[in-house]
Amino acid sequence: MSAGAVRVGRGVTVVGVAGLVVLAGGWLLLDAGSLRTAVVWAAVAALAGCVVALTGTVLRAGRVTPARGYELALDAARAPAPGTGTALPAVLHGSRWPWARVTAVALAVPTVLVLFCTLGAGTPDRGAVAGRIADGDFVIKELPVVAVGGVERAGSSSRASSEADYTVRLPAPHGGAGVPATFRAEVHRGVRQVGDTLPVAYVPQRPDLGAVGADTRSAVEAQLAGRTLPYGTAAVAGVLWGVAALAAFCVGTAVTGPPRGGRRVGKDWTALRATVAGVAEHVERPTGDDARTGADTGTDAGTGADADAGSGSRSGKGSARYACLILHTDTGDVPLRLAASHRRAAPLLTGAAGWLLWKPAGPRGKVPADFVADDGWQLPGRLPAAEAARIAAARTPDAFTVDTARHTRLLELGSHWARTVPAGVLLGAAVSVVAAGALVLPVDGGWRAWTAVAGAVAPLLCWMITGLFGAPRATTPAAPVEAGPAA
Repeated sequence: MSAGAVRVGRGVTVVGVAGLVVLAGGWLLLDAGSLRTAVVWAAVAALAGCVVALTGTVLRAGRVTPARGYELALDAARAPAPGTGTALPAVLHGSRWPWARVTAVALAVPTVLVLFCTLGAGTPDRGAVAGRIADGDFVIKELPVVAVGGVERAGSSSRASSEADYTVRLPAPHGGAGVPATFRAEVHRGVRQVGDTLPVAYVPQRPDLGAVGADTRSAVEAQLAGRTLPYGTAAVAGVLWGVAALAAFCVGTAVTGPPRGGRRVGKDWTALRATVAGVAEHVERPTGDDARTGADTGTDAGTGADADAGSGSRSGKGSARYACLILHTDTGDVPLRLAASHRRAAPLLTGAAGWLLWKPAGPRGKVPADFVADDGWQLPGRLPAAEAARIAAARTPDAFTVDTARHTRLLELGSHWARTVPAGVLLGAAVSVVAAGALVLPVDGGWRAWTAVAGAVAPLLCWMITGLFGAPRATTPAAPVEAGPAA
């Protein structure tokens, strides 16, 4: 069941985000018709399938805590220990899923907001009159209003948005008196009065088909096309959505580093025997101070005498502070940044011995590095470039042996997340999917706005309730970093 949970998690990561993007994009950009109907309902079905798959995984295998999820991942990655000082594997596994998970979450949040804003504000169907006019040889002209009725204001101000029934006279096809036509339109500021003009669409040869109008020509064109929002509003929403997607990509890259492909270990790589010592805070300085001997580290904030290590005037302006897995080596303590919770990982990994290896890179940023344990698992991480430079300057490269017959298993500490989802969050996701399905129905009404709000906040609300009333989680103190001989 462990491998099945990993597959479900990966599938939901891909299908769930794709479903959100397709649903939001289809509703926002496509005209009313069979294509939009097929696209949005296929996306809703995909999202519902993701919720069902997660629920089934939790029910079959049982929900576990995030710490237990890390244990399951480690158990799955272990192999019979080939012995201390073993040769290095010739090929390292690629690591893409941690980046995919973080990027998917960062993209899903703004996509959900865009989706429910457009679902609540958009018109679900162009209506029978607009459909008949769109199928004919219509024109759009400015016509004077001859009567106003059924006014509904959005606020008490005279300039508040309003909806009203407007009556105009359509030109008769063969002369004579105009044909009256009434339509309901929304005006963003105030109410149009008798004598004011509105852009109106109608078929000159068939005034009996009626008319549709709005306060702008683009809104009339959107009604005829059956678009959920006017072209200008949809363009603005699309641009904001694109900016959010780019930001999500940057967030995923900043947290986990770029996705890695498989790599072949060469003689130009650096390899150190290392032993996992625990977790501590690393201070990364923006200047040459990084090149000092040893990593300036301390235990987690608020624990021990080293809690303020690297803080105050010593940290310097612009210093970056973050938790790292600390490895004992013959060059001192080396910080390894993981795309996972260091607090949860440290109690499981402390004491593991193996190789820390990386390919030398530029002087800035973080260098992709991997810890290959003697018991067969490969843990991807990132090494501060200043630490890599310090190690290169402090030691003479040692010859190491590469064994093409040795194989490792990739350790993805967050791969079992599908079994850690609380029941309240699953319920909130189900409510959101039901709300989205209700909003894509071609039914209009004042309930749409409230349904959209409920769909957008349901996962967050359920997560908060789970956090407030759920059972407290046991915490394991971080393993302290002690000075000692390198492994």
